[in-house]
Amino acid sequence: MTEHEQQLDLTVELARERTRLANRRTFLAWARTALAVMTFGFLLEKVDAFLGTAHVSAQDLRDLQGLGLAGFIVGPLMLLTAGYRHVRLELSLGGNGWSFLLVPELVLFVAVVGAALFISFS
Repeated sequence: MTEHEQQLDLTVELARERTRLANRRTFLAWARTALAVMTFGFLLEKVDAFLGTAHVSAQDLRDLQGLGLAGFIVGPLMLLTAGYRHVRLELSLGGNGWSFLLVPELVLFVAVVGAALFISFS
């Protein structure tokens, strides 16, 4: 292999690694956004419970409850979509099965959702 071919291989591998890192950053940004959406939904649920004791119309309470529930539904869907996109791009870059392990993010996701559901329904 000539020096030019080695330089080209190194350039391609570095470009692939930059793409992998950008893919990881994008996934983490989407995970952060999904957690924020779920947190906002949780906040709306708590505000809904607080306003239930005040003199607020039933329609306003239903609207808040609907928005809170949407946050609980949309957040996990965003995270699943981001995870699917991340895995798909990682596989297209030729990654092996361990280079895109998402265990820390999934553990955090399950912990946050579990805590939010526990607090909401207790």
